[in-house]
Amino acid sequence: METLSKKIKLYFNEAVTLNYDGPSNKHPIIVLNALKNIIGDNRKNPSKILLDSMKKLIKKYPKRTDDNILLNNIAKDGIGLTVFISDLEDSCQSGDLQKMENSAAKIQWVSKNGLGVLEVLIELAIQDFSRLGILSYHLQRAHHFDEDQSKTWSYNRCLLNEIVKAPLPQPHKKVKSQPKFIIPHEKQLLANMASANRLWNGEFIRIDGIKRELSYWFDSIHIEAENSYNIQTELESYIESGGNLFIELAENLIEKPDFDFKIIQLESLRFFLDKSSKKGYSVISKHIEELFK
Repeated sequence: METLSKKIKLYFNEAVTLNYDGPSNKHPIIVLNALKNIIGDNRKNPSKILLDSMKKLIKKYPKRTDDNILLNNIAKDGIGLTVFISDLEDSCQSGDLQKMENSAAKIQWVSKNGLGVLEVLIELAIQDFSRLGILSYHLQRAHHFDEDQSKTWSYNRCLLNEIVKAPLPQPHKKVKSQPKFIIPHEKQLLANMASANRLWNGEFIRIDGIKRELSYWFDSIHIEAENSYNIQTELESYIESGGNLFIELAENLIEKPDFDFKIIQLESLRFFLDKSSKKGYSVISKHIEELFK
């Protein structure tokens, strides 16, 4: 019998092979990982509505079928040549997809598991954090979930295909100030701020470079958090006892217009609620209310 984690991982593996033509901050793998986190609030009786929505989402787009072919062809064409991470960095800065894929595939072949490539790509992607930050976090977590290293190349290629959609800015200088944990009043910043905090506290070999880019992004934004709204008592109950609050909220969002954006926001609010003091509950309540307007 297929376990819940195996089923979700199969959805993840399909999502990263989609020929997706939408904005990177709404990529299906983000939505799926957000749904996975919410479903995890009740693993014994997982929400059929949310699982069905995952399956439905990955059926919306055609899929790549040549990932392994490309990887194997590059191995035949000169894997013995010297491979440098700088070649991958330069090709990503130039936006030449063929060179990007060739460099990434060569490094993957000579690395033990290809995970080093994913970290390099995340460090590069978050040079354009507003466009690629949310994807970078959720893609990394989706790969790590029930990890299957034989599928790593598809995750790497997914991020390559999103990086190339727009020119990357040059690497930024590190800003010395430490990021503050703030729940933004602006809904457009919720998922970005949640992803930035999670990446900052993540375990990466290339954490210095990742924090360099994150420090620049944190320093570049101005956040106002407003705390003058009524607190939902359900939030306090959820923190104290757990339960299906976010599952039920997500189920009620599935048929709403722009549900993918709203699910990503909802999962970000779940993160903020888990980390916040009671002082932050009012702005979280306000954001939840706005999701249903």
